[in-house]
Parts: sequence; C-alpha cells; structure tokens
Amino acid sequence: MEIKKFLIVFAAVIVFQSCGKAESYYYAQYTADDITIDGQADESAWQKAKWYPINQLYIGQEQADYSGRFKILWKNSVLFLFVEITDNILTNSIADGFENYWQGDCIEIFIDESNSKQDHYQNNNAFAYHILHTGEVIDIDADGQGKIFPDTANFKVLKSGEKYTWEIALTVYDNTYNPNSNLHEKSKVKLTAGKKLGFTVAYGDNDGDGRESFHGSTPNQGDSGYITSEKFATLELVK
Repeated sequence: MEIKKFLIVFAAVIVFQSCGKAESYYYAQYTADDITIDGQADESAWQKAKWYPINQLYIGQEQADYSGRFKILWKNSVLFLFVEITDNILTNSIADGFENYWQGDCIEIFIDESNSKQDHYQNNNAFAYHILHTGEVIDIDADGQGKIFPDTANFKVLKSGEKYTWEIALTVYDNTYNPNSNLHEKSKVKLTAGKKLGFTVAYGDNDGDGRESFHGSTPNQGDSGYITSEKFATLELVK
C-alpha cells in the first residue's frame, strides 16, 4: 500500500514538472482557419495548440504576481501567438520618454527567420520586437536607436482580473526589412511546413519602478537576445 502511494505521488510530481518545463524546440501547427485578432483565441485551431511556458528568469528577481505561457500557429507569412500573462499591473514606460520603451510591461518576441544564430544588433538578421500594450512595436534600428517597426504585428490585449491575454499576428520578414520604408511586401517570408526559425517569447515585468524581472521561454538565453540570435530556441513549422 505504501509503495502504491509513493508511485502515485511520484507520478503526480513528474506530470507537474513536465507541464512547466521550458523547452528549446517548439512546434507551430499550420491553421487553415482565419484567425481573428480579438484576444479571445476561440478558433478551433487554438484548442489543439500546445502551451509552452515563459518561466526562465533572465534578469531581476522572481515576482510573486507573474506567470506566463504561449501557444503558436502559422499561415502564409504570419505567426499567430496567444500569450497568457498573470501580472498585477501593466505599466506604460514610454509615457516617461520613448527611450524607456524596453522598461515597461511588454511581450518581447525574438525571431530569426533563417535560424542563422548570428549578431543582429543594428542590423536585421533577426529581430527583438517589443510589443507594448499601448500599441507600439519597437526594435533597435541600424543607428542603434529604438524605433517603431511598422507592419510587423497586429495584436489585441484583454484583461480579466490579473490575467492578460495577448493575441498577436506577427508577419515574418527577412533581413531586407527596413522600418524606415513603406515597401515591406517584398521582405515578407512565405512560410512552409518544415521551415525552422530562431524563436523565443519573453515578458518584461514593471510594477512601477522600472523593469523588475524579465522571463523568457528558452533556457539559458539571458539578456543576449537583443544582440544575437545565437541562443534562440528553434521553432519548426508543421502541417
């Protein structure tokens, strides 16, 4: 009887750990559905998508009010993400100056469409999109300054208590994308099953006194993601 109880408890621990285990390889399922970006994620394709945790501490200290996870789908040139964040307050850092964009509560999506694992600071070999709940999508441009990157992400944020859901349609671009141009169509990447991209989802938490913590989905990436894609996880598109 004691052995049986031990096995039940042991199995429960294993299941619990596996549910929250960070991974370095993700799969995005193709969707034929038209995804409506409304923060609801009520299309049938979302019900079949896997949750991945955003629980690796990159900067700061663990926050009692934080938890995060995401799902991902793809179609044509777009990655669809549904991100669920528990946070007791959303802070708008750019209200104190645009240069503070990275310090506010934001989803940060690291993406390298060619999975090149190389430097992308002040070039567009990869991207570190800061998606702010106030509507902006910002990354560092070739001049080393943060700028709005237009035509990259369409998103909606909904709030329920301390839980925020972000539904995001992220257009995938190659390294010819230029945020200072209005001609982005030629830079779009046609996604296909089997394609592998460098990829990480992260969240910066600010409860009013600057960034207090920075969590990501990929183990051991740390704060290198805005400079290099070397430690990004791999995202494989499946159909």
